Formats: sequence, structure tokens, C-alpha cells
Amino acid sequence: MREGLSHTEAVTMNNFSNSEVFINQRARPLDMPRLELEPVIEIARPESLMLLENPGFKPYRYGRAHAFISLVENVRVIDTGYLVTDEGIVVHGVTSGNYESNIEGQLRDYQIPDGGELNGEYVLIWGRENFGHWLLTYTMRATLLFWAPELLGKTLLIKEGLPKRYIEWLQKMGFRYFVFGKDGVRVKTLWVPSVVTYRGHYDDQLPYVFPQSLDLMRSLILKKLQLPTLKRERIYISRAKAKWRNLENEEEVAAYLEKNRIRRVFMEDLSVDEQLQLISRCELVVVHCGGGSAITMFAPKDCKIVEINVPDCVATFASRCWAHMLGQKFLRYDATPTKQTGTLSIDMDSVVDLHKLGGVLWQ
Repeated sequence: MREGLSHTEAVTMNNFSNSEVFINQRARPLDMPRLELEPVIEIARPESLMLLENPGFKPYRYGRAHAFISLVENVRVIDTGYLVTDEGIVVHGVTSGNYESNIEGQLRDYQIPDGGELNGEYVLIWGRENFGHWLLTYTMRATLLFWAPELLGKTLLIKEGLPKRYIEWLQKMGFRYFVFGKDGVRVKTLWVPSVVTYRGHYDDQLPYVFPQSLDLMRSLILKKLQLPTLKRERIYISRAKAKWRNLENEEEVAAYLEKNRIRRVFMEDLSVDEQLQLISRCELVVVHCGGGSAITMFAPKDCKIVEINVPDCVATFASRCWAHMLGQKFLRYDATPTKQTGTLSIDMDSVVDLHKLGGVLWQ
């Protein structure tokens, strides 16, 4: 047994002596024995945390995440951050979804590529191109290293191919050393801080968060901003340049908001510094549900968040979750969906009723 790993159940290992056999036989990761990470440093155990309560919404229960750091040897990092060792696969604690339908959906047709080797000692961050996941799944796990100061100077392992600007978020937290690995890379020695914002632990689909990580991340990234001396902002974060989840009457909505002193912004056109200078002094943010809403974690605690969503999307993470933990006022407007434009149920184009949106804005 490798250090930092335990079996979730009794398994027969004779047919799978190492991960190279898995790869050569083109076996599915889902067929591999399941392993659990064993904490080397235990920071917090999972437990019931709080109820999310807002006008018009059914109370929603959250859990406190299992926060820990583990150490594994001779491990491959695959897909969105799963770990494959000589003895099996780790699927819990390393991605944003620990529940079985998510694991099966991600790994059903996946085959492990040869990602080369890294022979040194690294700390796993990894990543995905989705901006929201970059912040809440991967960047936030780096906060756990401050519970283990001896790890702060080690090199962080980032998935190859991510936008270069993503690294700036880690630099804002004080990290300076990075290495980029391909999907399937084998690492000799890997420190693994657990993902602290995820769904499912491990037989439910409840959202789990670690409030201390949110507080620390805000403190590290916002510490140099002159919040009290700058003019407050009222903004609408548009998705008009995105491939899906757009408003069919976007220009009408933008004009309506502009008349009410809420200006439209495109975060993808701004540098990290510009995004932070903007969001950190907002008094009102109108934002679409999804990856872009994660940035409201850096809005002031007295900021009002209005989320544009569609009726069938629960959307318990990102802006809704941060608002509850930070004390921000959170309101939701459900637009009328028109057509499916992406692979997820949330990926619906929609139409906004301006009268109804106004009723939510001024609550």
C-alpha cells in the first residue's frame, strides 16, 4: 500500500499489479479498484454546516468539507484531477463531484493517456478551463497549504493548456513556483490538498464547503486593494461573448440596466487586476449562474447579488453559496429558457422579462 492511500473495500489485486497494466489493457478507470486518500494533515472533518435561507427559496443544507492534505508516491494525475496509482484509482476528495453519477459521467469513455513523468516533489493544484471551477475547485484548495507552512515553497502542479491568466490568481496568493503537466502525467512524489468545494460526500449530492478557505482566499487576494477610498460600482456581468447560456434579448436587458445605472462589463476582456479592482468595490452585481458567478466571492460583504438563472437549475454553489457565507444579500431571477445550447442542463439560452427583473433588482 502506498503512503497516504487506503482501500475503500476488499479487492483482488492479482490482475492489476500496476497502473501500466491498466493502461496497456486499455481498461476503463471505472473498472479499477477504488482507493481513498489518507490524510497526513487533517484540517477539518465533514459535518453538517448550515442552512441556506433566502426569501422565496426552500432552505438548503450545506456541509463542511473534509479538508486535509495527503501524500502519495508514483501516481498519475488524470482528467479533472483523479489519481491513479499502482493499486487503483482515487475518485473522492480530488474533484468537484464525489457522487457516483458525476464520476461515471466523467470517466465512462475516458482512457488514460501517456502524460510523461515528473520525477520531483510537487503539490497538486491541477485545473479545468471553466473559470468557476478554476477558482472554487482548484485555486481554493491551495489555501490548505497555509495549514502546512513547510509546503508553501514547493512547486505547484498545474494542468497543461490552461489560460495563462489563471496562474495570476495563484500568484496573488503568494505562490511563485509552477510546473505544467499533461493529462496522465506520472509524478514521483505528490502532496494532495483536498478539494474543499464539492458536491457529494460520498453518497449524497449535497454541497460541501470550507468557510475558512473562503475567508483566507479573500484575505490573500484582496489585501492590497483600497476598498474604502474608491467609488462603489453597480455592474452586470454579461455572457454575450460566451458560446452558450446567452440572453436572446441581451441588448434590451443591457439598455434597461444602463438606464438604472448598472453598467455592462465583460470580465474576459479585463486583466485579473482590473477584475479585482472592479468586483471588490461593487454595491450591486447582476450575474448569470455558472462559472462566471464564482468571482462574487471577492465582492464586499454588503454587496447585493442578483443571479440570472433558469427554473430547473438549483445552483447552490458560487454566488449563492458565497452570499450566504459572507452575508451578502442574494436574490435570484429565473429567465424563460428558449433552447438548449450546451451539454449541461444549465446551458439554456433564455429571455428576460424586464418588468420581473426590475421587481427582483429593487427588493
